[in-house]
Amino acid sequence: MLSKQQPKLQLYYFDIKGKGEPLRLLMNHAGLVFEDIRISKETFLQKKESGEFPFGQVPCLIVDEKHVLVQTNSIARFIGKLSGLYPSDPVEASMVDAVMDQEADITMGLTCTRYAERNGFAAIGSAEDPVYAAIKKSLNDEVLPRHLGNLEKILKKSPSGWIGGTPEASIADFVMAPRLEWIPSNFGIDPDILAKFPAVSAFIDKFNDLDSVKKYYSEKIIN
Repeated sequence: MLSKQQPKLQLYYFDIKGKGEPLRLLMNHAGLVFEDIRISKETFLQKKESGEFPFGQVPCLIVDEKHVLVQTNSIARFIGKLSGLYPSDPVEASMVDAVMDQEADITMGLTCTRYAERNGFAAIGSAEDPVYAAIKKSLNDEVLPRHLGNLEKILKKSPSGWIGGTPEASIADFVMAPRLEWIPSNFGIDPDILAKFPAVSAFIDKFNDLDSVKKYYSEKIIN
């Protein structure tokens, strides 16, 4: 059981945005106090080898120095339930869950090519390899536009402009927006790809205009 007052929260991740940034932004928005522990590759490997990180991955959230939570979406749900940013209604919660799961589908191809060896795709070669180039072209020209087109339709139907259709920003927005911004930074992807989807671009602007997000980036220097 968690303590009745806010539990002690320690977030472990690298000193980059990646999969940890949504959680940093979410906890700041929720007004939760947490330790933002940014680890080196060496520290990560040591803790991975010792078994401190389940699945050998980060982000990892330590709660009250004894509960070890992993996987971005799982941690986001925990934070949402702790702070009221996760819907209590089962249908609304399912819609929020669907958006967070969709983030993985959208970025799967990028993740597999960016971290090819880790994901078992070392055979696709390097950026100069024809197979690698063909995959990147498919992602840029077909896969990503299809996914972004689906998001465009969802956002146009949202009465609030938030991606889960919630009245205010939910955990889905905090998981999705930073990851959408990450897409154009990938090699072989059109840097202006998001601009082709006005509702998606407006959603990202809306997210970045949240007071908590603006305050966070005015005070933090993030790689």
